[in-house]
Amino acid sequence: MHTFPGFALLGLLVTATPAPQPFGAWFDARVKAEKPEVRERFQQDLDGDGQEDDVACYDFKAPEGPGTTPPVILVGLATGERFAMRGDGLGPIAYVGCPSAPSSKPKDRPGSLHLGGNGLTGYAGAVSLRFDRKGPLLVGGETGDRYHAWWMDLISQRTELSSYEYSEAQTEDPVPARSAAMLASGTQAPAPAAPVWVSWGKKNWSGDADAGLKAQWLRKDSTVTLIATLQDDQPVPATDASAKAILAADHLELWWSEPNGESTRAVQLGVARTAEGKPVATWFQPPGRKSKALPALRWTAPGRFEVDLPVSGWVPKPREGVTVHDGDVEPPSALAAVTVVFSDSDGKGQETLVSTTEQRPGATVFSSLYLAEPGSLYPRLSRGVFNWVPLKQATTLRELVLE
Repeated sequence: MHTFPGFALLGLLVTATPAPQPFGAWFDARVKAEKPEVRERFQQDLDGDGQEDDVACYDFKAPEGPGTTPPVILVGLATGERFAMRGDGLGPIAYVGCPSAPSSKPKDRPGSLHLGGNGLTGYAGAVSLRFDRKGPLLVGGETGDRYHAWWMDLISQRTELSSYEYSEAQTEDPVPARSAAMLASGTQAPAPAAPVWVSWGKKNWSGDADAGLKAQWLRKDSTVTLIATLQDDQPVPATDASAKAILAADHLELWWSEPNGESTRAVQLGVARTAEGKPVATWFQPPGRKSKALPALRWTAPGRFEVDLPVSGWVPKPREGVTVHDGDVEPPSALAAVTVVFSDSDGKGQETLVSTTEQRPGATVFSSLYLAEPGSLYPRLSRGVFNWVPLKQATTLRELVLE
């Protein structure tokens, strides 16, 4: 029997490059050699491929005193990639605790890893993470103290904020401010539609057929596209492209908070179409930049607008190592204050507003837009949160500890 030289060489290469140890075998060997205290160890599908991924959490006895080192959380994907998370990154929380195994598999939503901790004066914070081969992805977060409670979930695309003012006369919990935590997908398909509310004129609203809005977002490199689908039983077109004509017609409004040095300014764009089907737009409140050119927009189907917006100029760019979110969760350059509104007129001026905020939209009332990086559905967690790093085969458990 003859062996072709190429196949013989390939056999030598395969023999010379052993496959990495499975996570379980690697971790068992490191535990045996280094003797850490293993606090948690379980399996959960964290990347959506149907395979169970490994989660482990450990610490060591502190070099001085009776305590222990801050815990280290390890995630080993079934596809071979491994990541370590340790340290701080959630506001005043010094370090996060070990995660617990999920009590049951969630229904109708992907599984996620929940990490949180407590700080001084009753502060608490947590994030929910999924993973891909590049690392952790942000899918949710929450913070709270005696003054506020904030919650955000990118799977349902909802967020709530409650502010507390403590006094002896206070007898009821505050009504939370609800809005959409919209998601701009970095994949080829837009994210699911974000939740909307009838934020004004509810007495004139008889249902989605009367005035309905679906807002979806898609990111392509340095551009994000809003795909807005409108429902309306009595379409009222704009007579021209003036602000007065667009306000009198059924129209789409986009509000966003534009970075302006150390502060921000509200920008408002109005979009409608004429009786001939031509899309028209104007600035109700123009941007502060020198160029006030209107964004590219299209009327792609009955009841459907698409608006292209550049990421630069309306998504604040964080300084290196500084968090950009009021909940102290930092997706990289990926959070903007944006509200999408459908204004229904029925020929009598503005009658109903359907928007991505429960409150009536305005210069101080916004929903949020989280931008995923190209190729990903969810925004990637900043390296500054938990000081997360890819895990190499030769890395020891001890060297991952941040003393």
